[in-house]
Amino acid sequence: MILRLPPVYAITDRAASGLEPARLAERLLSVGVRALQLREKTMPDRELLAAADAIAAASRSAGALFLVNDRADVARLSGAGVHLGEDDLPAADARRLLGPEAPVGVSTHDPEGAARAFADPAADYVAFGPVFESPTKGVRPARGLEALARVAGRKTRPLVAIGGITIDRLPDVWDAGADSAAMIGALYAGGRIEENARAALDAARRRGRPRRLYLVGFMGCGKSTVGRRLAERLGAPFVDLDDEIERTSGRTVRAIFEESGEAGFRRLESEFLAATESLPAAVVATGGGCFTLEENRRSIGARGLAVFLDVTLASVQARLKGKADRPLFVSEEQLAGLFAARAPFYRMAPVAVRLDSTETVEQSADRVLVAIDDFEKIPA
Repeated sequence: MILRLPPVYAITDRAASGLEPARLAERLLSVGVRALQLREKTMPDRELLAAADAIAAASRSAGALFLVNDRADVARLSGAGVHLGEDDLPAADARRLLGPEAPVGVSTHDPEGAARAFADPAADYVAFGPVFESPTKGVRPARGLEALARVAGRKTRPLVAIGGITIDRLPDVWDAGADSAAMIGALYAGGRIEENARAALDAARRRGRPRRLYLVGFMGCGKSTVGRRLAERLGAPFVDLDDEIERTSGRTVRAIFEESGEAGFRRLESEFLAATESLPAAVVATGGGCFTLEENRRSIGARGLAVFLDVTLASVQARLKGKADRPLFVSEEQLAGLFAARAPFYRMAPVAVRLDSTETVEQSADRVLVAIDDFEKIPA
């Protein structure tokens, strides 16, 4: 079975990040990085094993790939995979030690070495580099994108590019045929670990197939606020159905309810929902009642992916307190009843994301994007 590698592969470095490996891994995993390598050449064995154990546990919880650099013994003890350099154990011997399920990667530095590694049945992936000049790979000259492309043309399993890869170089590396880009310094530059990791992950997401995401959930759950940020990160248009209806009709949603009743508004809402098909890609915030109609659920399912933003009733009540522009919000009791009545419909969405009222909009966007990545079986 061929290993599926995420497009972004993070390698720990205490000098570059200023953090101990376990804490660094925690921060990377929190924003959606799903491949980690513990690479600490000078760390004492006891500390290395403790770090490996901690990262292995966190990676399992997040569904992430985790490997230890060089040390097959530490990888065996922590239940991780291993990444091997040219002077380390042969992949076949590491495989004997780790068993058939543990991922094994190997480093190569020229097309001939890469060809030999691709022919080795014990290796799950092959790393090639340095592609660009790199402070962590300074003993070898940069191989360049052309060499990477030649290696990619002969690959029989996933190819990881490594060496001097910055965020702006990621598209070139993937275009050359790399399945994954190993990153060190670029992820930790300026101490902006989460910001850099998000930028790398979003670069990969924007290369995916165009898609329409439909955010569903109760009023006040954050569909508009989180949706705008998702659209920015994905480079897609943002559409708020309620806003579009008001802009086009020249009437507020409340006025439409009062003049045409809820049934009249729902018909209009369904028409606007169907019109989103004209957009190749979009993030669409639907109204709170939109997904309760079978017609709309079918419409969304035919056009894109429904994502349920799940929040507690207490969070909704806090957010809506003092607001009078919601046509179906007349009392706290009525709100609670409506919340309970709509919940079963929201849970029909293929993707559900529980949001925490204490997190930032960026953190909520991270949760949504990771949930979508997991659902689509495209690691990030």
